Order: sequence, then C-alpha cells, then structure tokens
Amino acid sequence: MTLFFPTEYNSTRYQDLYRTLSPVSRQMLQREFIGVSYLRRFYLLKEQKAEAKFKNEQIRAGDFIHRKLTINRLSWLNKENVRNHLKIIFRHYLFGCLVQFVKRKNEIELPEASPACYWETPANLIVLHWLNRNAELWENEIARFTEQVISESVRHHFIYLLLSFTLAQKIYSRQAMQIIANAVRDSALAGEIPLGIEMEFSNLGRKAVAKDNPRSLITGDPFLNMELYSNFQLEDVTWRLGGYVDTHEHGRRPLRLSRYGGFFEYSMVRVDYPRTYTLPLTSDPTIAARMIRESIDFIKEIKPHSLHINIEQRFQGSRVPELDDCLCLLLLGGDLGYDDKGELREKRFANREFHRFIKRRLHLNLISGGKKTVIEYAFLRLKKETAENLDYLPVILALKGFQNAYRIERSCNHLIPGMLAWAEKPSPLPEAARINFVENVAAGLVREQVYKIYFIDKFCRNLKDKLARAQEIISQK
Repeated sequence: MTLFFPTEYNSTRYQDLYRTLSPVSRQMLQREFIGVSYLRRFYLLKEQKAEAKFKNEQIRAGDFIHRKLTINRLSWLNKENVRNHLKIIFRHYLFGCLVQFVKRKNEIELPEASPACYWETPANLIVLHWLNRNAELWENEIARFTEQVISESVRHHFIYLLLSFTLAQKIYSRQAMQIIANAVRDSALAGEIPLGIEMEFSNLGRKAVAKDNPRSLITGDPFLNMELYSNFQLEDVTWRLGGYVDTHEHGRRPLRLSRYGGFFEYSMVRVDYPRTYTLPLTSDPTIAARMIRESIDFIKEIKPHSLHINIEQRFQGSRVPELDDCLCLLLLGGDLGYDDKGELREKRFANREFHRFIKRRLHLNLISGGKKTVIEYAFLRLKKETAENLDYLPVILALKGFQNAYRIERSCNHLIPGMLAWAEKPSPLPEAARINFVENVAAGLVREQVYKIYFIDKFCRNLKDKLARAQEIISQK
C-alpha cells in the first residue's frame, strides 16, 4: 500500500529517517497522523464525496491532513510560544504512538474495557502511568526535538509525529507495560454504571473565562490562556484524551473558541469533534480515579482547576435530597479552604465558579445510537494528589451511592441558595445528618449489586472519617 509522505521533505534527513521504518511501522505512523482528523471526523469522508474505502484513500487523506496541520508563519514568529506549545504537541504524539504499540495484536495482555465504554481506556491509562513515571526517558529528547525543529523552521505536524514515533520505538518496553497492565487488572473494582470525567486546567484559575483580564495576566501564562490552541492545532493532537478549549460560552463555533482563551479540558466522555456523540470512559471507579491522577501529572505545565464527573442514571432513588446531604457532597469533593483574606470558605461556590451544582443531561451514545440520561456533578475541585487528598475514588463511590439512593428530579437547583450561603460562611453539620448521609450512600451502592458488604462497610468508615476531618477544620476556624 502506498502511504503519504510530505513532498517538502523529500531528499532530507527526515525522509531518510522515514525510510528506516518497517512497512508496519509506516502504517502505524500513517494511522496516527490521519486518524486524528480524518477517520475520527467520519463526516469528512462524506464532505469530500470519497467513493473509495478509507484504506484506499491514504495519499489523499494524508495530503489533506498535512495541509491542515501546518503551523502558520505568524504563529511561528514568537519562538517562546512555539517552544511551549511544541512541548505539548510532542508529548501527546508520543503518547498516541505508545498506545498503538500496546494495542498491537498479541503485544501485551490488556485489561478488558468496560462494556459499552471507550475501548481504548485501559491502554490510555497504562501508557499515561508509564510516561509519568519514566520522564527521564523522554523529556530531554522532546526538548531536543523542539530545538531542532525550531532551528530548521519545521512547521509540519507530520515531522513532529515522525520524530515522536522514532522516540516511542526507542523507549518502549513491552515488559514494563505488561507489569502496569497487570497492576491495573489486579486493582480493578467492579461496577455496572458507566462513568465519564471532564477535567479543566488553567494557569489563570477561575479567571480563564473572564473577558476583562489585563493583558499582563494573560502574557504571564506560558500558554496565553490557551488563545493559540487552534493556531497550533492542539485539538487534533490531544484527541485521545478529549482535549479542547472550553470558554464556558455556548453558541460559538468550535473552531473559533480558542480565539477567546479559556480552560484547557480533557473531556473523557465526548468522542467526536462536533460533540454530538458520547462514550463513557469506564464503569470501573478505580480506573476513573487513576485517569484523573495520571492526567494531572501528564499536563503538569497547566494547573488543575475543576472536575466534572458524569454518571449514567440506572436507578431512580426514593429519598429527596436535603441541604445537609448536598453539603456533605461539598465537604467531600469541593474546595473548603481559606481565601486571600484568610476567611474559611467553600471557594468554588463562594467565587461563583459555576451556575449549577448538578446537571441532568441526555448523551447520544455512539455505540447504541440511543440517548442515555446522565447526571453531571459539576462542583468538584480538581486537585493534584497530596496527603490530604489521596485520590478521587471515595468521591466517585460517594456520588454513585448518592445518585442511586436519592431522587434527583430538579438537579438540586432549589438548594443552591442554601449551599451558597453556607459556602460563604461554613458551619459544622449535625452529626445525625452526616450519619444519615453515609447510610443512604451505602444503601445506594448496595443497589448496584456488585460490591461486597465488607467493602461497603470499610468505605463508609472512610467516608465518616473524611467528613469528620472536614468538621474539625470548620470548628477550628
């Protein structure tokens, strides 16, 4: 099969490098390059009225993407901006190549993906875990690639991918990946309810979507509040993790969003650029929690800001949530801490960072073609793992139990004024309310019929301890 190679680089060292690749490796390179924007944007085939099958369209598709994925000359003028964005570009291409390696037939024994969920989630997690713990094998090489292409004015993504592919070949360890795959499988926690996660990152924090920011604040961010996201085609590069820019404004065309800057987001629930179709990430809460942790470490140049957890609604609870129930959720996953004036607050609510506490959505599933009711928990603060914040597993389990036990008909919007008042001046919750909340969450987890009683009992003790520690902070203010 004839494959695409850019004519601009004929008779160069990049063509020599390309010729060292085996036919199979060249096909993998082609798949990663074209698959980002052509195969994944399935509607493009119809737009171009291609009559032949995709496998016979390699040259045409490659040329189309090559012209699209070229950094324009104006963006190339500021070399510091170029350097910062190339670091992200190379890293995601390296990630994609390694995912392809671990997914090769008979390569390693991968954990099974959850039914009706995104099929590449296990491979993505394994590769993220490995990259985050072996940065010494690739960070210096990526820095060298970056300086090389800047000095040679190479503005084409195909060459970035080619260099990333050769690095992936050099550092890939089948044995190491299998060890991680086994660990992921051994730590699996059964679940029947599909989950999705959306993570927002910004070096400007909540000001990322403000329209009156002084230019000095934006220029202080190495990524200029993601204003150049489209200029460097980062949406096409970060697609495996659902990357895009979120301005928190609706009605704008996706290709224009990053002109205004905003949050860099990993949306691990959407599967296409028009954001029409969805696929859950997993039904295993352990994998969801680990994806959160590894994603934060992977994009370490941009600070974590907020987290949305999406849970498909399989059960309709009978209990009506009260204010104290929702305040327990805030204590578990919100941002209780001291503001710039030294006042204790739940900072996401107090700073008016979101409009709805819980959102009810209909997601069009890619596989079934049907719409699924999904509850989105939009109040969570995204934090790097620390001694105080071990991981998000208890939070995910608590949300599942809450959703299964309570009737969430009005998305708890009627309770928002009370939550807002509490967030501005937190006060201790009655012990009876906390105990009642934990018991209801436990009953909700039982409804899923996958968790052993001893596991739920242990989880509930942990939940009570977390709520008690939060109470101590409030009492000592």
